[in-house]
Amino acid sequence: MYICLCNGYRDAEIREVAESGVRCVREVYLTLGNGPCCGTCLDCAQDIVDDVHGVASAAPAAEEPAGQDDEAPLMAAE
Repeated sequence: MYICLCNGYRDAEIREVAESGVRCVREVYLTLGNGPCCGTCLDCAQDIVDDVHGVASAAPAAEEPAGQDDEAPLMAAE
């Protein structure tokens, strides 16, 4: 099933990257080659990663407190 329509990523691809040890959606997208564009897929992608690692999803993947992220932006610049 397609998870990211912008990049054409399927659940199997996201699961495969997570099974290689990747635990965060940002790293999944970097491993696959492109960051998310619209962000609609982030919660679903995080659910897949959490499922692989046996973690209950506590919060939506796209939500981060403003000013708290010192890393590169999660969304690709338009």
